[in-house]
Parts: sequence; structure tokens; C-alpha cells
Amino acid sequence: MNGKSLFNHLFILTDDTGMMQHSIGSTPNPKYGYTTDDNARAIIASAMMYEMYKEEKFLNLIKRYLSFLMYAQDEDGYFRNFMTYDRKFIDDDFSEDCFGRCMWALGYLLDSPLDDRIKLPASKLIEKSLSIIDDLKYIRGKAYTLIGLYHIYNAENKFKKDFIKGKIVNLTNDIIKWYEKNSNDDWKWFEGTVSYDNGIIPLSLLKSFIVLKDEKILDIALESLEFLDSICFRNGYFKAVGCKGWYERGKNIAEFDEQPVEAYTMALMYIDAYNVTGNEKYRERALACDDWFYGKNSKGVSLYDESSGGCSDAITDYGVNSNEGAESLISIIISHCATSELK
Repeated sequence: MNGKSLFNHLFILTDDTGMMQHSIGSTPNPKYGYTTDDNARAIIASAMMYEMYKEEKFLNLIKRYLSFLMYAQDEDGYFRNFMTYDRKFIDDDFSEDCFGRCMWALGYLLDSPLDDRIKLPASKLIEKSLSIIDDLKYIRGKAYTLIGLYHIYNAENKFKKDFIKGKIVNLTNDIIKWYEKNSNDDWKWFEGTVSYDNGIIPLSLLKSFIVLKDEKILDIALESLEFLDSICFRNGYFKAVGCKGWYERGKNIAEFDEQPVEAYTMALMYIDAYNVTGNEKYRERALACDDWFYGKNSKGVSLYDESSGGCSDAITDYGVNSNEGAESLISIIISHCATSELK
């Protein structure tokens, strides 16, 4: 697949502020402004694109999105999330998901082969936010942050390895406690509901195992992965848990809407599981998650729009959502780049 044409929509959604959140069809809708969530994940997507295609235009995007995060971070190290089209942040509550996604993106940037001058602001943003990590309460915020800490630990930078490793240990123990509290023989999961960004949690434990080499961490990562696998591949192809109801313990699995974020996060999860275990099944599953975008799904329709280079926002009960927003675009880019090494 031609990456240059696949990702044209990336440049349409991005203006001189950052990546806009929503589109009507393939046209950006400025009414809903921007989110730090999207701009953080767009850093990862653009860095992956640069690593694959070595085109300077992706470096320029990284700088744009990184600048957005610089503006979003307050003096205490927290990140504001929702920005209007006239560049005013409007949210008062701290989003742990947003914080964790920022830490993941910044850590990924430090761990990349990019120029140190691009990494410098990422390092400064991380330094200001490290003190917040110990106060995180929610599992996904912890999981995103744990992935970011893995990359910070893995990279050559000014942060002391033992200090970062200690935070990895603490977050890992917290996530394991969620698992031990909520799982049983029939429900190998961290919560009473399988909801959103599910692959992130086993992925974070796989990252932790790579650093800590603790077999208990790997066992829980693979148990929870296999539980997700039994749900999302119950029909022989990838089918995400629907966002209209999720999957609550003892109840039916929601069929729709299937969201692109589930496909790319589970692809990343399977890739790490394959790299750690060598199990060929996980490589095939990662590729199947990527294939979901191009028609190997419950509706047999492609979410990729060849004319715009964008991605539909969801699979619904009637087909595909015709809007092409930021999260879906980021999802297809990261999935494409991450799985390309397996093909």
C-alpha cells in the first residue's frame, strides 16, 4: 500500500494549531476544535511515518503536535484536553487518559531515532509531569503512562534508570491488583466490564515484563490477552466490543459500534506478545487487526477512503460511519506502520 496516498487526510485535518478532532465526511469540522488526546497520539503516528518513509513533512507534523502539547501542559505538569477553534482550553477536570496518552507519546518520541533537538521539548514536558504519576487512580491512565515509562526507560536520556524503573514497578503492581480483584476462572479481566482501548492494558504489562523480567507479569498479560482474544475473534475475524453497551460480566457483548482505536491497540498488543513469546498465532492476529480496516470485518466493508486518504470513524449496524475524524485516522496509521514489519 502506498503510504503517501494513504495518509493524505493527516494534512487536511491538521492546521497551524494542530490536529482537529472531527470531520463531516472527509471535511474537518472546526466547530469541535482540538483535543490533546488526538495531538499526542498523532505524534506517535507521525513519528512512525517518518521512520518508514523518511519524509521531512512528517517531521514538521511532529513539531506541530509537540507544540500543541507544550501549550496544553500547565505549570504543575497536568495536560488540559479540550481546546476550542480559537485556541482556548475549556475543560476544568483532569483527564488521566489524556495524561497517560501524552506520556506515551512523549516517551515514544524519546525512544525514536529522531534528532535530539526534536526530543528536547519532549524531555522537558516529561520532567514536569513525572511527579503526577504516583497520584494516578484509573487503570487506563496507569496503563498508557506505563507504556510511556517503558519507552523513557529504553531510551538514552537524562532520566535515571532506577528512578523510572521504580515507577514502572509501582504502576505494574497497581494494574495487577486490579486484575486480582476482578478476575476469576471465567473472567480473566481487570474490570467488571470490557470497555474501550482494551488492548492497552495487556500491552502495558508486556512492556513492563520486558523491563522487569517477572514471569507473573507475563502470565497475567497473556491470560488477559487470551480472554480478549476469545471475545474479539469469536467469529474467526477481528470484531471489537461495541461502544454502545460494551461487554459487562454476565451480559451480552455489544455488537456495535466497532471503533478503530480497538483494532490498532490490539494490534500493538499482539505484536508485543509475538515478540516476547514467538507464538505465530499472535503475529497472525496482529495482521488480522490491521485487515479489519480494509474489509475483513463484520460488514465486509473497508473503512479506508481511497479518495481522501482518511478512515471512517466506526463500523455501525448499518455499515460504516461516513465521518473521518482524528482518532480513526491515527488508528489506521499506527496499525499500518506497526504491522508492516510483520508482513
